[in-house]
Amino acid sequence: MATAFTLTGSLKYPPDDGQPVAERPFSQSGQFDSKQESDLMLVGAGTHIVDFGTVAAAKALLIEVAPTSLAPINLNFNGGSDDVEIAPGGFLAFSSPVPSTGITDVSIDYTMDARVQIRVLG
Repeated sequence: MATAFTLTGSLKYPPDDGQPVAERPFSQSGQFDSKQESDLMLVGAGTHIVDFGTVAAAKALLIEVAPTSLAPINLNFNGGSDDVEIAPGGFLAFSSPVPSTGITDVSIDYTMDARVQIRVLG
């Protein structure tokens, strides 16, 4: 059975020097049939392959790195080698409500202890 999801947020900043702060909201809605949630404590250094469970391709993905983590993590998508860094206290939010291929796997490279929370909807 499909379940609705919505990913919302906003980016607030002054568009030009001296101008007031402007809000750039975003919102994406869709439906998911399966989900996988992980709360990882990564110790030392290494690579962790994220368990997608029964999710074939991510429609929504949220990866959060705890502020108490000792160093940034690097993400690789779909077996690629282009790192996407997330520093402690940071996050990555992704939505593709009807992916043709989409994100099908994520690996995390870490050099020091890190706590990472992952939500995958597919």
